[in-house]
Amino acid sequence: MLDPRTLGRPVHLLGAFAKRCGADLTEALRLGLNRRYGTRFEVVHAAMRPECPPGPGKRWAVVDLPEGRLALSLDRRLVLQVLDCRYGPAAVPTSDERQSRPKTSTEERLAQKLALNWLALLAQRLRDGLAPVRAEPAQAALAQPQWLGEAGEPVGAWTLELGIQEPGDAGVGSVLLLSLDEAWMHLLLERLRARRPQVLDEADSVADPLASRLPLQLQVRLLSRRLTLGEVFDLRPGSVIPVSLQGTDVLVKDVRLFTATVAEHKGKLWLTAFNDIP
Repeated sequence: MLDPRTLGRPVHLLGAFAKRCGADLTEALRLGLNRRYGTRFEVVHAAMRPECPPGPGKRWAVVDLPEGRLALSLDRRLVLQVLDCRYGPAAVPTSDERQSRPKTSTEERLAQKLALNWLALLAQRLRDGLAPVRAEPAQAALAQPQWLGEAGEPVGAWTLELGIQEPGDAGVGSVLLLSLDEAWMHLLLERLRARRPQVLDEADSVADPLASRLPLQLQVRLLSRRLTLGEVFDLRPGSVIPVSLQGTDVLVKDVRLFTATVAEHKGKLWLTAFNDIP
């Protein structure tokens, strides 16, 4: 079903934006967790959805910024993996048993720290849209989110979904969800709208039709001449190879489009009498 709130808005660019967010987070993981603990976390898929993916018991870390509210949901398995990197593997053997363990204050502090760092990163990407992220001091200060607490519901309908996994890991990996409120979603669509190419007005489109705005590079194969190996060995400086310029081939990227006749005019060679290739 069509959502009337998205009509005329650049929602077709949200996929490219999600991939840009995935690239940003992959780079942050490379410079952060991967460098420190020798892991190989990376974003393996990225998507922007008009609804929150279903799942029981999700907890959202909610922050407030000048533009609006953002909420981040982290898979607990990712936090536990980072804890294992810090303090050594847990004694509990299976992932399901580890997930059932009660949360500790250390785990909660780590989850909050990861959430704040990644929320600041993704907030800056939201401000810049598809443009390169600016590294100005004013922008860095603006990107610091204010922690509001945890909630059981997202702050908006639109959700950015990022899947995190290590190469070669046969498991399901971890999923990071970012929920945007209406103010942030409006800001993002305005940023994406600014990146769209300007549409030519009607007068320009009439004066410059599409065919006149598609440059093609034509190549002309003037002649070819077969020589025996003995004739090539007989060539000396000053030797003359008799040729005659008649028909020639006109090519675009080595594809013959026309044949043409070579003519001389005022000391220059010209092409005339173009014929289509049957």
